Amino acid sequence: MSTILPPLTTSDSIGFEPARLVLRPLLKLDAEQFYQLVLQNPDQPLEQNAQGEVIIMSPTGSAGSRRNNKISQQLANWNDQDQRGDVFDSNALFRFHNGAALSPDASWVEKTRWDKLTEEEQESIAPVCPNFVIELRNKTDRLKTLQDKLTEYLANGVELGWIIDPLTSQVHIYEAGKPVQVLDRPATVAGTGCIAGFVLDLKEIFTPAG
Repeated sequence: MSTILPPLTTSDSIGFEPARLVLRPLLKLDAEQFYQLVLQNPDQPLEQNAQGEVIIMSPTGSAGSRRNNKISQQLANWNDQDQRGDVFDSNALFRFHNGAALSPDASWVEKTRWDKLTEEEQESIAPVCPNFVIELRNKTDRLKTLQDKLTEYLANGVELGWIIDPLTSQVHIYEAGKPVQVLDRPATVAGTGCIAGFVLDLKEIFTPAG
């Protein structure tokens, strides 16, 4: 069943806001300097928002890592057959139009767009907006934080994005030009537009490992 995005509930109080390291006006990291900062801190997931602040992401627990791997695996398996794009896991950082450097938990970029990048651009923080993104909510994540992130993705050119929320067994669907929808306890969620044909099986995502 799909519905229009409901009001915030008490479950939205679960989780924490990521720590923000404010550098301006003392220091302004350009794209290359931020990339070097990322390379110097390989064990600490970092992002950069449009205001230049460095975002220190909360580490993902083992259960969250397992779920994220299942999601990326399904997307990659489908893409191996479809072959219209390239799939990226949560380690990939993308430089968006507004200057932010963000890392979706899983993403898909149309192959013709990816291939236009130079080898140097592909090997660093790629200056390309994914066509499709997925954010997986963990216990350390506030739903509102992820909702704001999906809104930012769409404002920068993402065509389709999903929030997969195992805490409530819901999927939030963000599609350019359409109202946000919420699927309540779906068994699967089907891609549209750029990823038409992809179907994500949620059984192992919503069911705790046993």
